[in-house]
Amino acid sequence: MEGEHEILEVLQEALRGFHASSGTIAVLCGERFQVVASVGLWPGRIRKGFSAKRGVAAAVLREKCAVQIDGKGTLPGHAPFPRGREPYALCLPLLTGSGEIFGFLSLNRKDRAFNSEEVVSAQLLAWEVAFRLGESGVASVPELERGLLVFLGGLSEDVASILRRTVVAAFAATRAPLLVLLVPPFSEVPLVFSPWGDALLASWEENQSALFPAVREAWQRKHPLFMEPGEEPQGLRHSLRLAAIYPVVSGQRVLGVMVLFLEKPLAEKVKAALALLFGLSGVLVENRLLSEAAETAACRQERLRIAQEIHNTLTQDLAGVELYLEVLRRKLSSGKMERRNVTAILERVGAAVHRCLLQSRDVLRTLWESVEERKGFVETLVQALERRLALGTQRIHHRVTMRIPEYLVPPGIRELFLQVTAEALNNALKYAQARNVVVKIGLSQGRVYLLFHDDGQGMEETRESKYGHGLDLLREQVLLQKGVLRVRSGRGRGTTVKVMVPLYGR
Repeated sequence: MEGEHEILEVLQEALRGFHASSGTIAVLCGERFQVVASVGLWPGRIRKGFSAKRGVAAAVLREKCAVQIDGKGTLPGHAPFPRGREPYALCLPLLTGSGEIFGFLSLNRKDRAFNSEEVVSAQLLAWEVAFRLGESGVASVPELERGLLVFLGGLSEDVASILRRTVVAAFAATRAPLLVLLVPPFSEVPLVFSPWGDALLASWEENQSALFPAVREAWQRKHPLFMEPGEEPQGLRHSLRLAAIYPVVSGQRVLGVMVLFLEKPLAEKVKAALALLFGLSGVLVENRLLSEAAETAACRQERLRIAQEIHNTLTQDLAGVELYLEVLRRKLSSGKMERRNVTAILERVGAAVHRCLLQSRDVLRTLWESVEERKGFVETLVQALERRLALGTQRIHHRVTMRIPEYLVPPGIRELFLQVTAEALNNALKYAQARNVVVKIGLSQGRVYLLFHDDGQGMEETRESKYGHGLDLLREQVLLQKGVLRVRSGRGRGTTVKVMVPLYGR
């Protein structure tokens, strides 16, 4: 069911991209094509499927190539095929790695036919649909592991989409009979594309070892290479004796190499256009990869934040419950347990369990909320302090001072400061016997800082072990923001926790 939903999403995206009004993806089952995903198809047709012996689907199966209906109501060969509200259609075969048809993709329009560039782009889409069908398990696709889009499966959908569009644009500019995109170069399973079907694909397999030295040179020089008739590698077919090799570059980094097999030399303006195309493609891919890396780092920081939240609340109280229950077990085993002692311990356990319940609700609320959804950072910080103090037995006064406009503090730093404040307050409640806590937030030399100070009993020297895993988790989160965390304490002078983080990571 999940696989079918994924295929339907691919179809819906294709309809938006091609401005089509309806479409269908179907796979061959015996003498009929069974519908896997469809938009705009009436339910009776979905249940019945399509015949493999007549109609558009049969023409695709017979011709083994794309079939287009141009609004005149005829199929290739002038066979009558009247259509009503959607007179324009493009039907493409879904191929296995060995070139056998196992299904079709159809796109329908009401207003205009598909041009040649759209047909090429739709053929790339059909190859992707074939790969998705085999990967999702919706259809059994023999030999798909040798298919043309296998290597794209290791990339994100956004990066794969940029590369597909790059191939289509390169074909539109050059009309090259065969294009090969290697990402990274020397990939064993590159993207090999030929608008004339599988007939020319063997050219790449036969000549890739001879071309790899030139590919390596283009990679190292970060500059395109052109192999003219006198320079072509031995064994290259006469019809495809020319090759243009372009690196896909972003700055000083080469992200891939495009090899175009040509029938005639490229014009100078086409060479310049291709250099611009692959340069822009490299920048787009690089930006997307950097964005994905940032998203991964953000997910890691969020996991650390959740771990810190649980440590600050549930873990500590559950440890207290475990201790109380162990004391109760030992006293009951000794047989010298008075009723009032049992009642006192059970009351403590009940209070701790109640705190765990409140804290779990608080953690869930924190997970669902984001900083942007709250009324203000200072108000959020004060509320967090008050909720934690309400769970304790000590009466502690607090004061929060904000010496920088809230809008200057990025959301990631706000969340970090909330976690630091929660951990420092927990330590003050557990160890310090403090009466007052002060929280200050400001800006100094391009760095945002948070200072937490309690007037408790302090310690002789600062020891990280005193703070347990909480400080370790906090320090890792601070390092992710390229900041520093310091703890200073002295007997009778209280404890100060200070965090400094570069503004916007600079």
